Amino acid sequence: MIRRCGDEGEKEVAVWEGGFGVMKFISKAVLLNIAVLLIISSCATITQGPEGTSFSLGKKEPPSGGEFRLLNMDVPQSGNLSANVEYWTTVNFEANPEPEIRRACFNFSGDGQSCIDVRGKDVTYGSHPYFRVPIHVPVGTKRIDCYAEYIRDGKTHRTNTVTYYVIVLKKPEE
Repeated sequence: MIRRCGDEGEKEVAVWEGGFGVMKFISKAVLLNIAVLLIISSCATITQGPEGTSFSLGKKEPPSGGEFRLLNMDVPQSGNLSANVEYWTTVNFEANPEPEIRRACFNFSGDGQSCIDVRGKDVTYGSHPYFRVPIHVPVGTKRIDCYAEYIRDGKTHRTNTVTYYVIVLKKPEE
């Protein structure tokens, strides 16, 4: 309320005081929504597939003792892949403890499977562990699946499978 004084004496004039209250309510709602989105996005896993980008909620637990899990792989592409070129593929993983990786196996959508021995010098441990192997991508391949074989307790085990989608392949030049 505001008091006005004038010729007619003192009068109380009603002023709408709700303007700042509404602004506070709106700003609190916006901040709350932003906080919720930040929390959700910190638990989201985003993957790129042939049908576009997808995501799933839920944080994966770190691997337990003896577990070895592939996270993703990358085939360096500058333009189109060529069938007669060797590409050093990087496969990111998480493990506890450090696994003894034997082979990486690749299934090509157009041309069967190929397994490559993983050399110790091509494995990097640390906060973001990965291994690198050379592959030849057959013409017509649209999808590459990869899993690794490793030794634990004297036995050979197989990891989960990760997938890489190839953009376009050129035919080999004659």
